Amino acid sequence: MAEFLLTFSAKEILTKVISLAAEEFTLVLGFKGDLAQLHASFLKIQAMLLDVDHSHVRGVTLENWVKDLEDIAHKADDVLDEIGYEVLRRKVELRNQMKKKVKSFFSHNNPIAFRFKMAHKIKRINKSLLDLNDEAAGPIGLVARIQADATSQDVEVPDRETISKFYNDEKLIIGREEVVSDIVKTLTKSNDSAENYPPVLAIVGMAGLGKTTLAKSIFHESKIDKHFHVRIWVCVSTPFEVKTILRRILESLKSEEAAIQGKEKICNLIQKELKKKRYLLVLDDVWSEDPHKWEELKNCLSTVEDTRASSIIVTTRSDKVAKVMETLPRCDLRRLSDDECWLIMKDKAFSVGSAPMSKEQEIASKEIAKKCGGVPLMAKVC
Repeated sequence: MAEFLLTFSAKEILTKVISLAAEEFTLVLGFKGDLAQLHASFLKIQAMLLDVDHSHVRGVTLENWVKDLEDIAHKADDVLDEIGYEVLRRKVELRNQMKKKVKSFFSHNNPIAFRFKMAHKIKRINKSLLDLNDEAAGPIGLVARIQADATSQDVEVPDRETISKFYNDEKLIIGREEVVSDIVKTLTKSNDSAENYPPVLAIVGMAGLGKTTLAKSIFHESKIDKHFHVRIWVCVSTPFEVKTILRRILESLKSEEAAIQGKEKICNLIQKELKKKRYLLVLDDVWSEDPHKWEELKNCLSTVEDTRASSIIVTTRSDKVAKVMETLPRCDLRRLSDDECWLIMKDKAFSVGSAPMSKEQEIASKEIAKKCGGVPLMAKVC
């Protein structure tokens, strides 16, 4: 039994999860958190399999556990293949004009229905893996053991990498102009507080509402550029590793020093580079609700001398994350109106220089816009 168990490998599944998690295509963005959890669960299962020879449980109990694991692994593999295929199919389909998009929305392949379907399947698989983990750690008595040759890359949870630069479909901001203006005013107000730690403004909203795009719009505002001496963009995602975040801050400030490993040395260099400067730090896509991690990061930044009037923006889906980090009134992103969703669809399908939209296309596309639920991401891929 031990020999059979140890031949089980989730490596192929983990490779697929990592590949999809790194995919910037909008179809995948709605369930990246679920993919991250799936990745973490399979890593834990792999680590537990290394403890089979140490377990006192044998026979039917262990055999049934293995059978359940095999079934779940096959289901996960099928779901990941389905997602991978749909990503490729949609990339080709999205090159078509609005007429094709109108037809495809009402088919079984529409992206909104697909996202919900896949998210539901992955959540069920994650729940099954969680139950297996509990069973392994309980009645079966398996302990997660780290492989001797494991590297940091092997155990890294897949994350979403964002950059401060605009992608082509992010340059036109619809329905958020007033929000951008209000946040810019808040951040550029003179801050003569004696407290050296910068105020934190949280942008909160569900997946697809445009938190990252909004943060980019603020980041690139001319008033922001004039007010702050330094602007820094860090994609946090998962996990919230303080040393990694600090290294990325340093990389933005002084790229030639980014390879330094010691946390204390990194902090010292950041303090030197930011001393007596107003800075704007954007922490994009934060998931960790651990206040101790946040305090650890704050402790380093708060030692920088004379950075009054600096500010931090945090984007997150989680109300709990916002409560842990924010010191300013938060920005809760609203859903867009149907008309605003339609304008996004119109801009994407009918660029400058293309044939004008017919009345029939306008009526059909406005009907589709109503199905987007006020989510700009949906409008971009419909």
